[in-house]
Amino acid sequence: MSIETYRDASRTVDEEVVTRLPVVSGALPPGLRGVLFRNGPGRQERGGLTYGHPFDGDGMLTRFAFTPQGVLYRNRFVETREFLAERAARKPLFRGFGTNLPGGLRANLLRIRFKNAANTSVIRWGGKLLALWEGGLPHAIDPDSLACEGRHDFEGQLRHQGPAVMRWLTPELPFSAHPKVDPERGELYNFGTLFGPRHKLLIHRVDASGQMDTPRALTLDRLAFLHDFTLTRRFLVFFLFPVSFDVARSLLGLLPPAEAIQQRLDAPTRIWLVPRDGGPPRTFEARPGFVFHFAGAFEESERVVVDGFRMERFPRVEGSSVLRGSPVVDYPSPMLTRFTLDLTDGSVQERQLTEHPGELPGLMPRATLGPHRYVWAIGGPPGHPDPFFHGIWKLDTTTGETRSRSWGDDLPGEPVLVPRPGARGEDDGWLLSLVYRAASRRSELVVLDASTLEEEARLALPHHVPPGFHGTWVPEG
Repeated sequence: MSIETYRDASRTVDEEVVTRLPVVSGALPPGLRGVLFRNGPGRQERGGLTYGHPFDGDGMLTRFAFTPQGVLYRNRFVETREFLAERAARKPLFRGFGTNLPGGLRANLLRIRFKNAANTSVIRWGGKLLALWEGGLPHAIDPDSLACEGRHDFEGQLRHQGPAVMRWLTPELPFSAHPKVDPERGELYNFGTLFGPRHKLLIHRVDASGQMDTPRALTLDRLAFLHDFTLTRRFLVFFLFPVSFDVARSLLGLLPPAEAIQQRLDAPTRIWLVPRDGGPPRTFEARPGFVFHFAGAFEESERVVVDGFRMERFPRVEGSSVLRGSPVVDYPSPMLTRFTLDLTDGSVQERQLTEHPGELPGLMPRATLGPHRYVWAIGGPPGHPDPFFHGIWKLDTTTGETRSRSWGDDLPGEPVLVPRPGARGEDDGWLLSLVYRAASRRSELVVLDASTLEEEARLALPHHVPPGFHGTWVPEG
């Protein structure tokens, strides 16, 4: 049932609307004022071709403005140049992370310009609202109309400055979909991985005004698949899992990148602590495995503590995609794990924090950088058999208690945490999540009490929103 519900939820959105959402249950908290922005794939096919991976779906932003008059809703596709070209042609024109063009090798040979789907996350920083994607430039977005204003390269800092052949191969530097903010110093950090004769990990720093430093480059011995990282007061923390791309087969067009991912289970995970203020990384070693998303990190005396959803190995889908009917054959349960890195002796300790599998974690903003007590995530009960989760849980990392709420066959999205004005505790606020309702085939926005997970309000959307990835809350004023 889970796979069928996910496939149904992933069907293309046909309409872009502006409307005020009706409250169908409860009442909106009077202190909840601001705008929730979310991003995710709104179209998973073009010209009769179903995309081969959820990461390839055309980005669609949703905007929920919480005002004294209610919640004003808007959705709009991110009209990138690739989106506009494919819409005009009524067929796919670009390769994607998990999708080759129809026509076999002839159609894909040396087609190295992949589609920037602008579909993974959204952030407000330096006066700009940016739609983010895994492997290319962000797109600037009008925060009111959601109109796409074009690629944003931070005044040229994300333009390749290397040899001419590399500038031709990759003219735009990657800016990942998982930036991290230091609210104390007013800095945003991000990263990207860049292939070449010597593969690079690029580190980006952007100040509060939106000005980016020249990217810092660290040499990689392989093109590792990095999706997320963490930030502490002194370090950027990167987990270099033994998961990498077969670059040659992917660039030649034999396989899309998602099918060219390889993992060695006999090689360790290397963890880099990169000093924020300069200097070489310090390397630690841990067991092989994989983490898509980290919940957070902090420093505790001479230790660095990192919480992430660890899987025993990189997940695998038989054939090309569950969107095309392929079964999930190897998707290890993501379990929230605490990695403790000892700066004195170089050791790494691992401890699973809950028996409940989960993903897409969230923290309260006040817990950024410092120790966090609570983690929220979508998830399931212990032993949940597949990667499609029907609930949200809250973990108390101090006591180990896991409180959960389930929606039966329905699919909740990433919880976005919003602190209550004048909040007195780390869990004093609200949790916002989009829930796909299988019976009605539409979506609802739910507002939960972050402490108890009790529902405070439920609002009906006029259409469904496919399972998305990440969002951000922008407070009023």
